[in-house]
Amino acid sequence: MGASRPAKRPTLKVVARNSCAPKRLQRAQGSARVSFHGAAGKATIGELYQAGCLKVRLPRNTPQQSMEAVLVNTSGGLTDGDRLDVSCSWGDGASACVTTQACERIYKSRGDDAHISTKLHVAAGADAFWLPQETIVFHGGRLRRSTAVRMESGARLLASEAVILGRPAMGEEVRAGLLRDRWTVHLDSKRVFIDSLELDGDIAARLDRLATGSGARAFATIVLCGDALEAARALLVPCLETFDISGGCSNLGDVLLVRLLAPSGYQLRKALVEVLQILRKGQALPRVWSC
Repeated sequence: MGASRPAKRPTLKVVARNSCAPKRLQRAQGSARVSFHGAAGKATIGELYQAGCLKVRLPRNTPQQSMEAVLVNTSGGLTDGDRLDVSCSWGDGASACVTTQACERIYKSRGDDAHISTKLHVAAGADAFWLPQETIVFHGGRLRRSTAVRMESGARLLASEAVILGRPAMGEEVRAGLLRDRWTVHLDSKRVFIDSLELDGDIAARLDRLATGSGARAFATIVLCGDALEAARALLVPCLETFDISGGCSNLGDVLLVRLLAPSGYQLRKALVEVLQILRKGQALPRVWSC
């Protein structure tokens, strides 16, 4: 008999991996669609759709004249690759306000941008309010946001978007990040307003420049579309002169544009609440704004 051969040992393969490469994490995705119909001077819900981390709540017994819809982001904030898509429409004669449960938060990103896309359609005779609470951008946060509005003649819209950079009271500075914010407004088939903002890199240093922000750490854009714009501007101008922040308004023909710049989110909110109440003709803001 021949000598037995030793058994072969299994060969181990070592696969090198780049331990520095970030892992692909599950991203927050949310979408919501809500439409309002006008009936007997009141608004009723037409379509209501929600998916992912974005929910819609309809408070009852609100003191306001118009109906309210509250958007809730259950993910608690946005970071790289997260996305929210919102679509709201107001039918003829509908009066309703869409807001958010709390301030949206944009946290530090590992490289990808967070996206928020908002589409608003306002039919003739409707009274629409798009009044989300402020968006807080933290150091390293990256956000691309777009707000697209389509209106019909005879419609009215009051829309606001406000941004707070970090929390100065906590010693936070946004020294790196990205904010790209774009507005477009179409009246019937005509584009009547377009506005683009881009802050990249050391955002705090950019806003320290006199011609850019003069040291502001919070700012807001308010758009009013509809009739009686000059009358609204005449009411706002004396009010803006009493604020301890920078502000101004311009009647662009089809759009009344209001800008506010403040050293802090607290100072911005005080002015923002007063401006919105004037433009809502004394009607109170949604209850969640005071929570």
